[in-house]
Order: sequence, then structure tokens, then C-alpha cells
Amino acid sequence: MSEVTMLELRTRGREIVRRLKLGEKMALTYRGERVGFLTPDPKSENAPIPADDPLHAFVAMAEPMGALTNEEMDQFLYGEEAHLC
Repeated sequence: MSEVTMLELRTRGREIVRRLKLGEKMALTYRGERVGFLTPDPKSENAPIPADDPLHAFVAMAEPMGALTNEEMDQFLYGEEAHLC
């Protein structure tokens, strides 16, 4: 985890927000002491899928490896009539 000082936050705020949008977590320091953390909003449309999200394991359930057909996976993810090509 990278560290960001209060001075950096004030002078490079846009860059730090961009990094947060990319999913980076940062520790905030003030006068050399860690005072908090900057983390991406998990509900943001730009937030990455957390590593422990079951969606990451979804591929293992696809045919021919697992129990679900591609059509069943599409139905689960996108609704009854969704067909992705």
C-alpha cells in the first residue's frame, strides 16, 4: 500500500482521485505519522470487483469444466432472455 502525505493530497488531488478510481488503496500521513486510509468506494461504478467476490470463481463453473452451461450462466448474470455472442 502506498502512502500519501497531506501535502501531496493538496497539491496532487486529481491524480490521487484517479488512482482511487483505479482501485488503489493508500495510507494518508500527516507530519510523518499515519493518520488514516484512502480507499475506493466499493459502490462506485469504477470500483474493481473485490478479490473475495464469488464472481471471480464463476468461470470455474462454466462448461466443460463445471456444472453450469454457458446459457445458464448468461441467464443468471443477465436475465432470462439474455444471449451474448
